[in-house]
Amino acid sequence: MAETSSARVVSDRETREWIPACPVQVKRIRLVRPSPESGIEMTVTAVPCGDFAVASYTADIEYQSERREVVGQSEGVVLTPGESAPVPVPFEKAVYAAVLVRSVRYASGEVWENADGVPGKRFPEQAVVWQTDPLYEAMRQECAGVTEARYWPDEIDGAWRCACGQINLASAAGCGSCGVKRAWLAEHLSREALAKRAAEVGEKSEREIAREKKRRASKMTDKAKAIGILAAALLLIALLITTVCVIVPTIRYNRAVALAEAGEYDDAIAVFRSLEKFRDASSKAAGTVYEKAKAMTGLEEVNMTDSTRSPWFSITEDGILSFRKDLYEKAKGTWAHFVVPDMVDGVIVRELDRNFLINCSSLAVVTISDCVEVLGEQTFYNCTSLHTINFGANVREIGPRCFINCPALEELTIPDTVQRLGLRAFNKCTGLKKIVLGRGIREIGAYTFSFCTALERITLLSPLTEVDEYAFSDCGAFRGIYCRFAESEWAEPAVAEGNDIFLAAERHFE
Repeated sequence: MAETSSARVVSDRETREWIPACPVQVKRIRLVRPSPESGIEMTVTAVPCGDFAVASYTADIEYQSERREVVGQSEGVVLTPGESAPVPVPFEKAVYAAVLVRSVRYASGEVWENADGVPGKRFPEQAVVWQTDPLYEAMRQECAGVTEARYWPDEIDGAWRCACGQINLASAAGCGSCGVKRAWLAEHLSREALAKRAAEVGEKSEREIAREKKRRASKMTDKAKAIGILAAALLLIALLITTVCVIVPTIRYNRAVALAEAGEYDDAIAVFRSLEKFRDASSKAAGTVYEKAKAMTGLEEVNMTDSTRSPWFSITEDGILSFRKDLYEKAKGTWAHFVVPDMVDGVIVRELDRNFLINCSSLAVVTISDCVEVLGEQTFYNCTSLHTINFGANVREIGPRCFINCPALEELTIPDTVQRLGLRAFNKCTGLKKIVLGRGIREIGAYTFSFCTALERITLLSPLTEVDEYAFSDCGAFRGIYCRFAESEWAEPAVAEGNDIFLAAERHFE
């Protein structure tokens, strides 16, 4: 796709999921509007999961709005490995896309099929090779010209992961991304082999030092000749300073401005930062970072920070945000209104980690970023003063035990984007009287509202299909189910044991 200076990135998302046994892995989904007058186009980058020839793959594509609501679907779209050719997006409101691989055709004609439509899933994080590791330098030199070593090779169910991070099928002899052989990794990147390599590098360094001492001892000592060489060197340095400090930085600065205007934010940021104190390069870098954040999140205003300014935050490359209550309280004291940022360290916040705000007894109001999709397990466990939750526009999952023992909650509306309530999500919310479940909720899990002793009514925006065991146990005040849909749409859900109160409640159709 030939992008012009007016091209706008609608969304650019790296994926971290893989369908077990699938011969390709979707790595990146990018939606771009080439010009203000044109429609949206999508490119999908996929990598073979091994050193075999993949001719093409077929995928079902789900298009989503900026609120992560489904706006349309395309089935049986044929794509090629690597970065695909641009695919026209038939839905003007599309901001994001989700790609589900349904079949893969090898160059030999053999076809792998995902007949059941199994979605991709995340696997455990691969161990990073940190620069602080004593074997880091040996690993870097060993892999030079072979592969980019970022991770320790490992194995997961039915596959192995290369040092470059690529997932490959267990049957693959080589990596589908960098091409390195699995046998080579086993032979060269074991800790024993790298320790031996490090020892050899150390011995070589000592020999180089000895040679350097010898070379220095044999240098000329003629003073007059040294002065002449020095004068020539000073003249050359003056010329180099003029070129390096003025001419070259100006050329590079103008190039960075052009890159930023064209939407090539990463390249522009790298150039601005490399210029350091030249002109206003530092402020230009910060401004370009913010423009990139707006393009990535789709937000007009982005609440962003970093772990240097806000050391109580840490984030994974997948966007899972963690929080250190002790560091926050030391810097800020107690708080009443907590705002979850949109980005930390340049990474979009997609999920709040387990126990994110657990036991924050003084927390009264929380505002969740529009970028957050998942509230992790026990996120607000025992937040006894929490009475107001401003959900973001894209929350789709509320984790297990997320709001256990939040007695100050009295009324709550779950957004339509939420599709899942985890086990015991609102257990022991003894002050909760009314709750509205959005259109995405079709099942109420086990013990979801158990011991919500003040709960009087629940409002449904869509019919339920299932109420799991003890979902409404010990809800003595519960009286009514209010349905905001036609009575003809109601079908008796499957109700498990321990829900006599739910079965006995009156139904009202509004």
